[in-house]
Amino acid sequence: MNKKWSVHLSVEERGTLEGIVKKGKSSARVIRRAQTLLLADEKKPDHEIASLLRCSEPSIYHTRRAYCEHGLQQSLNEKARSGRPEKLVGKSKAHLIALACSEPPEGRACWTMQLLADRCVTLELTESISDETVRRTLKKTK
Repeated sequence: MNKKWSVHLSVEERGTLEGIVKKGKSSARVIRRAQTLLLADEKKPDHEIASLLRCSEPSIYHTRRAYCEHGLQQSLNEKARSGRPEKLVGKSKAHLIALACSEPPEGRACWTMQLLADRCVTLELTESISDETVRRTLKKTK
């Protein structure tokens, strides 16, 4: 057990966590985090909690730390992740859409996703882009 991140639940917090575990209506991650905090409050060591809940010791550590630093609700629910930034934004996206609506290159009946991706790189709209990214971008704009 990490002394720095020791969990001391109030009676109200313990009741909330036990309700989450018993109802089973929350996501599996939330239930596992609730179980982690309950076991940590019982002063069980991380390796024992990890063994009981069949998860890794670092996940136990992170749940403890989140509880001590941010409180109960933020330790149960993870923060939203930003994800990878879009390859095409603003004018680049508009240019791709206009390109897809234009006449296809000579010798072709229609634009393919790969042709559009290659043209975006040729026109320096982006450094690199896959045909799947082009497809998703066009699908979003219908």
